Amino acid sequence: MKKLLIVALVVIVLIVIFVVFVLSNLNSLVAKAIEKNGSEVTQTSVSVTGVEISLRDGKGSIEGLTIASPEGFKAKNVFSLDDITVGIDINSLRGEPIVINEIRIKAPVVFAEMNKTGGSNIDELRKKVQEYTSQAAGESGESEQKDKLILIRQFVFEKGSIEVDASALGLEKRTIVLPEIRLEEIGGPGGTTPDKVTGIILAAVAKKAASEIGGSEINRLIEEKLGGEIKDKAKGLLDKIKN
Repeated sequence: MKKLLIVALVVIVLIVIFVVFVLSNLNSLVAKAIEKNGSEVTQTSVSVTGVEISLRDGKGSIEGLTIASPEGFKAKNVFSLDDITVGIDINSLRGEPIVINEIRIKAPVVFAEMNKTGGSNIDELRKKVQEYTSQAAGESGESEQKDKLILIRQFVFEKGSIEVDASALGLEKRTIVLPEIRLEEIGGPGGTTPDKVTGIILAAVAKKAASEIGGSEINRLIEEKLGGEIKDKAKGLLDKIKN
């Protein structure tokens, strides 16, 4: 009996140590999770400079989140998100799905680079995200579910801008205002995996950014610079993104 008591005490101590470790390292654990899942989905580098999570208040903030451009583009990043706030349903942490009441991103910047053939880093990123989500959907039935499921009640992307660099076509850099993007109930009632949530959000933002570029004056200038089959190809790519 005494031995069982000692074992039980050891187990309790180990659990307490584990909980203290997780809570004391929560910010860095979340940062690593963002970078890991983001990089897997986009197939490029995703990094953050700071994360602050308060489980007691059910709030969090993320600073300096960047998503690098795919290979073949000069622009360092596609997205720069410096001000992200998160509202978490604390009670949902005990089960599934984990419910995030709101993610709000303020003053994000999208860096859109167009190359000589009419392609863009946004379109390339969108394709990589689609490739990953399609592959993940195919594998979901073959492998055992490991990730926690997530449901995001509301996602807001506000006061954003798009820095368009078409210098490869001889055009000056321009800035386009990006209208607010609002998504609701991401993941559905039962939630979905973090990588799929990331894919849904990135696809929506990339689509909106491409749509705004396509409807702007700079799109007409780009089409004037392109000619023949290249112009038709670039227009076709843009139409696919907008639809």
